[in-house]
Amino acid sequence: MPARPKPRQPLSRERIVDTALSLVDAEGLDALTMRRLGAELGMDPMAVYYYLPNKAALLDAVVEAVMAEIDLGVDDPSRPVRERLVRAAQAYEEVLLRHRNALPLLLVRGPATPAALAPVEVMAGILRDGGMSPEHAVAGMHVLTAAVRGYAAIIANDLANPGQRDAETLVALASPEQFPCLSEAAGQPHQDLQAAFEFGLKAIAAGLLPGA
Repeated sequence: MPARPKPRQPLSRERIVDTALSLVDAEGLDALTMRRLGAELGMDPMAVYYYLPNKAALLDAVVEAVMAEIDLGVDDPSRPVRERLVRAAQAYEEVLLRHRNALPLLLVRGPATPAALAPVEVMAGILRDGGMSPEHAVAGMHVLTAAVRGYAAIIANDLANPGQRDAETLVALASPEQFPCLSEAAGQPHQDLQAAFEFGLKAIAAGLLPGA
């Protein structure tokens, strides 16, 4: 007796977005087309438009899905504000590296839905707790999140191309006479990118919250 075909999973916004993010994780942003998404879902691509009106809405939903994975529970209001800010930024970076194929999207497309803004609110709230004005807290949040996204892109590239090292580039290009500081750095042991990222986070936190 032939096996019964598996029942088709009902279509939903959540299923569409999960499938889209899985496709990006596996093959990159270029693979995310409505035609390919429909094929992955086993549906006519036009069915997607019932839940997401256009490609822009789909991309916003992918950003939302990535942001929703940030662990907001890492923020402990009983801890010093600088420590809280660094930990919130690290939680953001962890998720970006988990979905590093989506990083180019997050570099150019910020959160545009209420669910995606929740981690942003947490970070701005930490800065407010540190005594910053509302406008400076938002500005500081933008500075910090831009640094996190940028450095996550550097780390992601290093993971994808482990043979490429900044130190090796410096050794090859830096002239001691023309670039004394870079040449000096090239002679030092290679610094782990994650350690450098954490150093930068602490420096930014100290600059934003000098009295904390």
